[in-house]
Amino acid sequence: MKKLLSAACLLVPILLIVNACVATPQIVPTSTSVPKQEPSPTPESVPITPVESAFAPGNPTAAPLDDIIASHTVDFETPDGATITGELYGSGETAVVFSVMGNCKPGWREFAQLTAAQGVMALTYLWRGCRESGLAEEEELQKFVDDARGAINFVREQGAEKIILAGASLGGLASAKLAIESQASGIIIVASPPAISEWGFEIEAAELNTDIPKLFITAENDPTVPASATRQLHDLAAEPKEWQTYPGDKHGTDLFETESRETMQQRLLEFILRIASGQ
Repeated sequence: MKKLLSAACLLVPILLIVNACVATPQIVPTSTSVPKQEPSPTPESVPITPVESAFAPGNPTAAPLDDIIASHTVDFETPDGATITGELYGSGETAVVFSVMGNCKPGWREFAQLTAAQGVMALTYLWRGCRESGLAEEEELQKFVDDARGAINFVREQGAEKIILAGASLGGLASAKLAIESQASGIIIVASPPAISEWGFEIEAAELNTDIPKLFITAENDPTVPASATRQLHDLAAEPKEWQTYPGDKHGTDLFETESRETMQQRLLEFILRIASGQ
């Protein structure tokens, strides 16, 4: 019988003494402190174009959000023949593939729209295992890497020459796994552990042994994937790489719902636009 698990259970970091599906996940103490931030190589903040410009330049009241989402809905196929529904915003030679967390919330939607307003193609999507109930079908969800492959192939078909992989939690694992295979130009990983032992899934150092820019982000007190676990994934990666933490205990894209929202958006856009411009 297929087993329905909440995504929070599916994404608890694989640390030796942590139960994968505890009701209230606890942060595992670590003897090594997690650095809060490494300096950004971008000396000045980039100007941000309002999100409305992605849809109707100069007319911020052009269409209600629901209409915008409906008009940007797309379907694409994965290498194993599954059909995935996503939202495609903007166009251009650079595309960002935003992969969601295992809880199936469309947590990248607003930022994908903001990214498109800067002249960058943006695709976000839900995993094939996601259900309207908010639960996820585990057997289907375990095919998440193929879902990401389908998304990458789709944006290439739309004309993207540079691809940046951005993922939160489960989505970050997909981004890490495909960094070299997809010939990505950069990766963004938000609150992802280095492995999911229940699935026999692990990121190897060789899969992050690439000289593309890498940005790792997490909350200081994330209870789902402790900052120390995301730091382990960061430590596997070759240079260049950047590390950024924000205050609080929100997990993954839920950081967009905190006071750090605008600061985090700015940080992400600086990283994305630096790659898009070839800097």
